[in-house]
Amino acid sequence: MVRSGASAWRWCSSEDIARGLFLQGVLKSIRSLGDEALEKRSANACGQSRFFDFFNYPIRLHLQMLSVAMPELAARHTDVEHALWLMGHCVATDFLESEAGRTVKVLVRGEPKRLVNNLPLTYRMSMTGERSVRWTGPQCCRFTMKRDFMPPSFHEGMLVAMLERLNASKVKVVGRQTDALESEYDISWQ
Repeated sequence: MVRSGASAWRWCSSEDIARGLFLQGVLKSIRSLGDEALEKRSANACGQSRFFDFFNYPIRLHLQMLSVAMPELAARHTDVEHALWLMGHCVATDFLESEAGRTVKVLVRGEPKRLVNNLPLTYRMSMTGERSVRWTGPQCCRFTMKRDFMPPSFHEGMLVAMLERLNASKVKVVGRQTDALESEYDISWQ
């Protein structure tokens, strides 16, 4: 179930925000996976052509961009789920190349387990919502999200990209939606 468009908007409140850093990454991913014209249409849908990294913006702007971009991205990349996975992967890669992402990489010292332990904080840099980690083994855990507006496939792509950038091998992320704005992810690597 894709949590975008009008159905997700009804759950948005004024306290649901995303940082400009995240929204700018989404626009870059739309351009990368689509083209410049799609990026412009998506930006026009929310009335913003540029986002300032550490400013807060309503999450509904993100949902507006997705409602414009997803039909075309889904057609180009097999289906909605795959397009969202690719978008998440692009957004995470962009984040890790930003100043905030470089800071995260320094803090975790290239260790995948430290990254996963810091995922709640890392996500908080980008958007509101609650996140927690529960370890189920030395290199496997369950990552839980509450008050999140993106479907699991988006976060699967993000989590895979983050772990791969720390040279984790055989990364596996399986997400599932557990409630309207809640999901959980089984994460493992070698």
